[in-house]
Amino acid sequence: MKSLMEWMAKGKATGRRRPLGFLWAVVLFSILIGFTALFAALLIDQRQQAWKQAGIGARNLDASIRRDILQSFRNADQALLSVRQMLRHNPDFRFDQQARKALLGGSATQAALGEIYILDVRGNLVLSSETSPRTRTNFANESYFFTHERTTGDTLFTPKTVTISPLGEVVVTLSRRLTDRTNQFSGVAVFSLRLDGFEPLFRSLELGDKGAVSLYATDGTLLLRTPDIHSAVGRNYVTSPMFWQLASADEPFAAASPIDKVERLFSASHVDDLPLIVAVGQSVEEIYAGWNRLAVTTGIAFAVLAICVAGLSVMLGAELRQRRSNEQRYRTLAHVDGLTGLYNRRRFDNALETEFANALKADEPLSVIMIDVDRFKLFNDLYGHQAGDDCLKAIAQTIQLHLKRPTDMVARYGGEEIAIILPNTDANGVEAVAEDVRAAIEKLMISHARSHTGYVTASLGAATYVSQTGIPPETAAELVAAADQALYGAKRSGRNRVVTHAQVEHGIPAPIPKNEAIRVARVKAALTHMTQEVSVGLDRVSHMAAQSFGTSMAFVTLIETTHQSFVGRSGLASDGTTRDLSFCAHALADLDALVVLDATRDVRFAGNAVVKGNPHIRFYAGAPLIDAETGTTLGNLCIADQAPRAAFSDDQLELLRGFASLALEQIRAVLARSEMPADRQRASA
Repeated sequence: MKSLMEWMAKGKATGRRRPLGFLWAVVLFSILIGFTALFAALLIDQRQQAWKQAGIGARNLDASIRRDILQSFRNADQALLSVRQMLRHNPDFRFDQQARKALLGGSATQAALGEIYILDVRGNLVLSSETSPRTRTNFANESYFFTHERTTGDTLFTPKTVTISPLGEVVVTLSRRLTDRTNQFSGVAVFSLRLDGFEPLFRSLELGDKGAVSLYATDGTLLLRTPDIHSAVGRNYVTSPMFWQLASADEPFAAASPIDKVERLFSASHVDDLPLIVAVGQSVEEIYAGWNRLAVTTGIAFAVLAICVAGLSVMLGAELRQRRSNEQRYRTLAHVDGLTGLYNRRRFDNALETEFANALKADEPLSVIMIDVDRFKLFNDLYGHQAGDDCLKAIAQTIQLHLKRPTDMVARYGGEEIAIILPNTDANGVEAVAEDVRAAIEKLMISHARSHTGYVTASLGAATYVSQTGIPPETAAELVAAADQALYGAKRSGRNRVVTHAQVEHGIPAPIPKNEAIRVARVKAALTHMTQEVSVGLDRVSHMAAQSFGTSMAFVTLIETTHQSFVGRSGLASDGTTRDLSFCAHALADLDALVVLDATRDVRFAGNAVVKGNPHIRFYAGAPLIDAETGTTLGNLCIADQAPRAAFSDDQLELLRGFASLALEQIRAVLARSEMPADRQRASA
């Protein structure tokens, strides 16, 4: 079956005319699926019908038992009425064998329906149908006695609980009020109905080997059960959750019996107003026994049919697989890079066009990542081209391992440059993927003596197309160009980092130096102990620098975690900016001067707010203020202007470093004072 599906997929990709064998395989497969669905539906329907019929049968049995019990109670009530009538006409009436049989039924082999007791006005037993010696003679404290004593109605009274008869049997009592000729209370006629008289009825029911029928009192006591196992009769199950299901059930339900743990379909109901609950349970296993046999038989038949269809599909696939294998292999080779095993540039371009069209149609984002191995030419020159090939292979494998979705695509774009296509991935998602890939390449720890890190790293640029926004990039070519521009920004802003096209548009954030905590601590110490005298001196240095270079602005900066302070300035009204706007922050990780001839043409600063808006900086040059004690760059002496420059000579750069040395001498004095004890600081001041 697998081979058939693979062949179907390949056939769809080629778009050629499908042979007759393929169509025949599709027909057979469709027939198999159709018949499987049909018979599965029939089996499900049969199962539901089996369950429904079992529920109907259980309800019918429940109703039949309830009718028989009610009929027995009606017979008992009729016997009470007959005895009461006899006593009115014949006060000397006594129970003889003929009267017992007429009123209570029974025979030599079958017990009577129950016993009748006549109580006088004080509750004393004056007449009984019992043939055995009496064990109790007064019943004035029974509920039925004082109920009739206090009421005048001629209604049948039945207590809400079962009781124990004078003979020690579990019974339900029925009683009627006796009156004299003046209609005054003269006693009570009581019928003690034996519940074990229903046992023959219960045993006559056909419920299977695991079925059961039970009679419960409303207080949870099991009065009668067929079959009776584990001596369950007489136990109380009021704490069992299933008993409460029986007591409140309106429809049949399935549950495991607390008596023998067998799962059954139960139908239960109260016997009119009597304190009795009838429960009929049919084994779930036996209900589904016939259906299970049918399901097994059908399953075997369909398994044989499926094997036949699978065999046919395998033969069809084998016949065509060899014919197409070479074609597929050549097609694959035409789209795969021989060195890295990644897709090649041609395949990348085709896939990007397809994915861009899909993104446009589905209104979904599409992202591209461009990756370039840092200083790879130096790596090749130092270690040789074979080592360079091995390095690219390792990086390619690492990138493939970090792409989670089958729709993601990675290709060798050219040389040491690799590209990734990420369908349905927004700007946040592509930045996270790019950072994972960058970190994974870094963790390879491939030695590179001419890299600033000591091992091979990569720079990554990412861009995202968002449908129907009207914001570039708006074509596949623009998307690649945007990612490539972001890659260039990553290279220009320190390498071994991820830069997105959105960051290019708003200004690329400067990289954070490795010794940032030490550097910031020294800056804070300098700012804390900065004096007015030093500030004036730094203003003077800034003014001389601006005049020497002919710029409108010059300033001395100290850069904290989020803020840049102008501790000396000329041509600036502000005493500082946020760090993200700082040109100087880009030089903190490097000990060399930073020169930007035209900020609008530098990818790092083109989107910066101080370039796009006031004060519209175009030219910038800054020399670092290096702390001799920690080796960190505290800030810069900078010159800036609204007009770009064509060049900045080495002599000018050397002069700028000279002004930076003047500023640094004064800042060193501040740092030295910060390290003095407090009393010496006051004396120095």
